[in-house]
Amino acid sequence: MSGCCDHDDIDQEALEVKSFRRVLWIVMIINGVMFFAEFSGAFFAGSVALQADALDFLGDTVTYAITLLALGYPLAIRARAAMFKGISLGLLGLW
Repeated sequence: MSGCCDHDDIDQEALEVKSFRRVLWIVMIINGVMFFAEFSGAFFAGSVALQADALDFLGDTVTYAITLLALGYPLAIRARAAMFKGISLGLLGLW
């Protein structure tokens, strides 16, 4: 009888991935909009500090995009994507 219920775990996992993907899209769009809004304000105000903060929004947006792209792939590819994101964010922090 326990063998008949294995598909429930798969359905639940697919639902969680779909929900996670939806949340990532929402957060990515919000970050992208905030990047353009803040970068525009920084440009008109001539503020380097606002430009730096806007670039942080851009970095977050790119990170979420990479996560979205890697979501459906096997663990090895997701691990490489995570390593790339970690290295790129580390380099951005050093810069």
